[in-house]
Amino acid sequence: MDLRQLRYFKVLATHQHFGRAAAVLAIAQPALSRQIQLLETELGVRLVERHPRGASLTPEGELLLDRASFLLRYSDQVKIDIKDLQGAPRGPVVLGLPPSLTTLFGLPLGQRISERYPEIRLRLTERFWPGLPDALQQGLVDLAVLSGHHEPTALVHTKALVSEQICVIGPLGDPRLEVESFDIRRLRNIPLILTGQPNAGVGLALERAAARADVVFDERMTVESALVAAEIVSAGLGWMIHFAAAVRREIDAGLLRAVPITGLSLDRQLAYAVQRPPSRATTALIRLISEITEDLVTTGRWPGASLPQSVCIEAPFIV
Repeated sequence: MDLRQLRYFKVLATHQHFGRAAAVLAIAQPALSRQIQLLETELGVRLVERHPRGASLTPEGELLLDRASFLLRYSDQVKIDIKDLQGAPRGPVVLGLPPSLTTLFGLPLGQRISERYPEIRLRLTERFWPGLPDALQQGLVDLAVLSGHHEPTALVHTKALVSEQICVIGPLGDPRLEVESFDIRRLRNIPLILTGQPNAGVGLALERAAARADVVFDERMTVESALVAAEIVSAGLGWMIHFAAAVRREIDAGLLRAVPITGLSLDRQLAYAVQRPPSRATTALIRLISEITEDLVTTGRWPGASLPQSVCIEAPFIV
């Protein structure tokens, strides 16, 4: 197996037709077919199903496409880093974020990359737990912000970014929310609009706290999107449990009020896969995320978040 075969395979997977793929690659169709056959022989599996309309990937082919896409992207980045070691960081970086943070980081990242690293091509992708750790280990993302407690392992290196308070969020005029903090036991019999994935993030932290306090919640609805939950809460149909930053616009607009739940918070970590040292472009992004995080917290634009002693990852490249 070599990179050329993987490139051929990726083009074939994209076009799902040997003739069209061969034309894109500027090679003869029999030559392309031969390389795919050699790849299948080496791996001992069928990668594509050939039919009169073209070719479709088998499950094994789908898996290879995921791995090949990372290998090809990483190979290209290595060439860029070595060639431009003394120049400005450039090349693609895929950043994975939980949905609640994309609106928080999207604009400032776009602005700072445009100003300082215009040759970095950033792609933001939203994923819930456990999608982000899995995507890191599979090479689908280069860098991710994880939620919850993750010890450094042989596969993923993490560094503390912020600690974020989990809040009860309801309509601004609700007198029950006119307090500085909220005891979780007071949530009995209050209709709740829950968000996110079960057994992860806010949901897992809330479930554990409820078990300790012996509280059973009135769970009226569960939605993945915090923005959808905010609309439902604004209509007076219940309260939501989430981070204040996820609904900052609604809070600023005077629609919602967020009150921290006593003793309930979630840590955020910046993480990358140990077996794939960060490229110069990824290292630059690490610095930017650390800078933006400190700026957002110290200026109050990340409500409910507090900084650890250090928010920087000691990366192997100096930008």
